[in-house]
Amino acid sequence: MHDYRLGRIPAYVDQTKLRDNRVLIRLRPLTQVRAENARLREQAGRQRKMKSNAAVVMIGVITFGVLAARDFMKLSPKRQNRAFRKLARSLAKKFATKVESLVVHLDETTIHAHFMLRAYDHSGHALSDKIKRDATTSIQDLTHRVLACFCPGIQRGHRKLDRLAAGANYVETLHRSVRALHQDLPREIEEREAELTAMEIAKAELQAEIEEGRKDLDRLSEEQRTERLALASQKTQMEARARDLDARDADVRAREDKQQEREDGLDRRKVNIDKNAADLGQAQDRHALMADQLVKREEEVKAARAEANKTQSTYRGALAAMEGALAEISDGTLRRDPATGKLMMKDASLLRALPEELRMGLLRPMRGLVDIRSRVNQRSRELDRRGRDFEEKQAAVSEVIAALAEGRAEISGGDIVMEDMPASLKALGETAEDWMIQAVLDLIVRAGEAGVMRASQDDEIEGPGLG
Repeated sequence: MHDYRLGRIPAYVDQTKLRDNRVLIRLRPLTQVRAENARLREQAGRQRKMKSNAAVVMIGVITFGVLAARDFMKLSPKRQNRAFRKLARSLAKKFATKVESLVVHLDETTIHAHFMLRAYDHSGHALSDKIKRDATTSIQDLTHRVLACFCPGIQRGHRKLDRLAAGANYVETLHRSVRALHQDLPREIEEREAELTAMEIAKAELQAEIEEGRKDLDRLSEEQRTERLALASQKTQMEARARDLDARDADVRAREDKQQEREDGLDRRKVNIDKNAADLGQAQDRHALMADQLVKREEEVKAARAEANKTQSTYRGALAAMEGALAEISDGTLRRDPATGKLMMKDASLLRALPEELRMGLLRPMRGLVDIRSRVNQRSRELDRRGRDFEEKQAAVSEVIAALAEGRAEISGGDIVMEDMPASLKALGETAEDWMIQAVLDLIVRAGEAGVMRASQDDEIEGPGLG
């Protein structure tokens, strides 16, 4: 690439100054630029696919006149770089694109810079459609405005037609003036003459090498003819030996085929033997596995039987402990301690011999049975007491009736008045029995008030034995 001095370098380039060239913006891979161009076209709604030979970048060069070049060379390299960058970016901004490459060349006659712009603007339109011949004037105007900021001595050039119309000679409209040619041509002529002399020397050396090569070729041709005859003789001998070797090879191959057949038979027998051995091994493995499973099953059965015996023994003990507890409940020897609330029994050895979990499980129903038995006994005692009280009060009622009949008691103001009223009748409670006794007493009072019950008079009784 010319900008980066890749490939063949032109003769007008001073190769001693190649290191002076400056790369200000390095070109990125063209595949990336092309992909970006395609994306911009797609965003712009372009229906047609981009051609394979479509421009990827647009190239340009920034050059100076003789006087402008001298003034520009007086600037520092840093300021020159700033001027070139500013101009390249201003051009990119003008056409709504971006700078892809910028390289300054100092190895030619005058300083100049090569630049590349992306071939499509931000809207996806090709720069070739925007930059026409009439756009060059505005480009030169922009170039003058930018570079004049860095090098005020630079002046805007005039168009060639305007200069000719103003009376300038045609030679003066060339890129280099006659004065510049007078300065540059002697050096260039000297360089071309030096190049011509070097080419003449190289030509003479090349002709000498060609002549020497011809002599070597003739010598090699004679040697090749001799070698060709020797090779022909050797070829005949080799062909005879090859035929002999082919015959021997055929015999060897026949023997090898027979040997291969025998080996194939042995291989088949070996395969059958290996298969039988594998089947036998698998059968042995199955038998061993079954034996292991049987042993394991026997161990599991033994363990299950031992566990069952242990469980049976445990539950037998639990049954015996429960029977003993029921017997003590019946005998009244299993009861709760009134102070601590704990169970107390005559013989707790069977219960203590049980596992803790089973023992705790039996204690809960035993406590319930003891509590039920305690409540039943308490209820029985209460009923016995109430029965005795009721019988006592019945006897007291009979005594009151007898007292009324004998005149030792009387009914007054709805109450029974008796000097020695039984204590059990003085304070009747709210029980059903007391209500019944009170009802009987109320009936006696009403009967007495109605005259049904009264004391008997001796004069009202007639019969033998009475005076």
